Order: sequence, then structure tokens, then C-alpha cells
Amino acid sequence: MSRTDDDFEAFLDLARELLAKGDAPTELAEASAACNRAIAMRPDDPDAWLLKCQLLSAQGDDAAALAAAEMAVKRAPRRAEAHYWRAAVLGDLGCLEEGLAALDRAFRALGGEDSWLLEDLYYEKATMLDALGQREAAIATYEAGLERCPASAILRAGLEPIERPRPSLKVLRGGIG
Repeated sequence: MSRTDDDFEAFLDLARELLAKGDAPTELAEASAACNRAIAMRPDDPDAWLLKCQLLSAQGDDAAALAAAEMAVKRAPRRAEAHYWRAAVLGDLGCLEEGLAALDRAFRALGGEDSWLLEDLYYEKATMLDALGQREAAIATYEAGLERCPASAILRAGLEPIERPRPSLKVLRGGIG
């Protein structure tokens, strides 16, 4: 490994470490600067762009996070994680239909090394479906996720409230006097 490779990895590691600490603006700004240095060293590296997407999302800049996710997808079009992050940001922006399409691309791109991503993919998809009012599809997605990830607490927790019957509304007769 060359010095440049070491520096690139060091910048990414620093950015990840600072991002993991939380949402303190100064730490996120420092993480973003480290990530920018990594991107400047290797502008075609999808890992750097995925990390940039996460940092921008944590900073509340969803439009820029989407641009970073799209840079990652452009550089790694067959990488499930890149499509997942694009979908997540689209969901945050309220672009649910487009987000669902990105999630479907992520599912299609899944490889054997991506099993860690399954739970999040199912959760995001079910959440978006529920937000679109597609309750039965959301339930089916949670259930499919639990078949593949039976120990998932997040999928179980997401399924629980939408499985409960929703109370029917009663029409009050009468009027304003």
C-alpha cells in the first residue's frame, strides 16, 4: 500500500469515527472536511461518496446528500449499499415512489456479502409503503423481512403497530346549535 492509499484510508477512518460520535456540528464539520480530502484524493471511490452522503444527511442537507448518493451510484451501479443510501435520502425528501424504485434496485444488486444490509432494506421499503398508504404491502414486506432476518427487532417493532386493527371512525349525528 502506498502513502497515498494510507492517507486516503486514514481520512475515511477519521470521518467515520467522528460521524459515529454523534451529531455535534463541530465533529460533523471535521468529519466532512476529512471526507472531502479523501474524495479529492480518489474522486472515483464510491466508499468516499457513500460516507459523504451519510455526513450530509446527518448535517440535515438532504439535497446534497442525494447528490453524494448519486455520485456513489454512478461509480458503483451494481452496489446495493449505494442504491440503499440513495433510497433512504429520497425517502427523507418525500420522494417515496422514486425511493421505492431505488430500493428495488438495491434488492436486485444484493450479493452474498450484503446480508448485513437486508434488515435495513426491508425496513425502509415497508416504511415507505406504509407512508404511501399501502398498508398490506407494508405488512407483507415486514413479514418477508422477518422470514430472511428472523431475529430482527427493528422489523418486528415496525410490523407491530401496522398489524393492529385501526379504529373505525364514528360519525357523530347532530349539529351545531
